Amino acid sequence: MINHYLIQKALRAKLLTLSVATTGSATLAATATGYSRTTGSFLTDGFTPGMEATPTGFTQTAVGTVTAVTALTMTINGGRTVQSAGAGRTLAVGLPSGQAWENVQFDPTTGSPWVEENYLPGPMEQITLGQSGVLEANPALVVKVFVPTANGIGAARSYVDALFTLFAPRTSLTVADHTVTVRTQPSPYAGQLIQIESGFAVCPFTVPLRVRTANSV
Repeated sequence: MINHYLIQKALRAKLLTLSVATTGSATLAATATGYSRTTGSFLTDGFTPGMEATPTGFTQTAVGTVTAVTALTMTINGGRTVQSAGAGRTLAVGLPSGQAWENVQFDPTTGSPWVEENYLPGPMEQITLGQSGVLEANPALVVKVFVPTANGIGAARSYVDALFTLFAPRTSLTVADHTVTVRTQPSPYAGQLIQIESGFAVCPFTVPLRVRTANSV
């Protein structure tokens, strides 16, 4: 039989590897308002207001929401602990740390991006003959990306573009006794960015899947 629990766990594990933007290893400083650099560009690296940046190599390593970006400066909500420039540091944007997994209590933080997971098991049929014939299901993963309002479309579209890359058509997942593949028809698609009353805008992203396994009956 098709084990949707294992499939959902595999999808979640892949979702956690999302990469949206990064400086790579660079010479960066922490300022009272965020971060600075003298070479390279935060804009070219893909950072935009509304994203959540994760620092490494700094004294303060807590994530922070980007509120403004220029080529050489990045402003973080709440500021940072000042630290002079140093090499080998990184700022990166991945899946927001605010994660509303199914059936787990979650309360969004005002001003910080977050994501909501929805797994739709979908219809199932036996597609080959015999008692142990192959079962096929067409579930879907729906990831809703929430970004703070008043930041334009940049953050939402960047997160969604990264999801398109992560779940490209024909991407396969390793799940015990199952063949799980991202479908090509329909392939993954995004919905419109919708303003909601709680201070966020939301953009849904849907990953249609094809799952096959042997009938265990």
